[in-house]
Amino acid sequence: VTSKKDQEQYWANKQKPYRYVSVSEFVQRFKKFRVGQLLDDELSVPYDRDRCHKAALVFTKDSVPRWDLFKASFAKEWLLIKRNSFVYIFKTVQ
Repeated sequence: VTSKKDQEQYWANKQKPYRYVSVSEFVQRFKKFRVGQLLDDELSVPYDRDRCHKAALVFTKDSVPRWDLFKASFAKEWLLIKRNSFVYIFKTVQ
């Protein structure tokens, strides 16, 4: 589902005039569609944890320690700073 401005470019049937489809209408029609019904049926069955490997599921709230998340986030930001250092230097000199 896209915005009113962007939705027209994805209109499939060019023979019919374009009409905006709201989010609620889209959801309602998807649930009536066979794929939506199959998805709803599949998701309504609870997941059987006994059939899978115990290491495949996370049973704790934080699967990754916060310190590791902080280090990864800082590394990403540092990479972006290094990549855009020319812009920062140019703005400072200007």
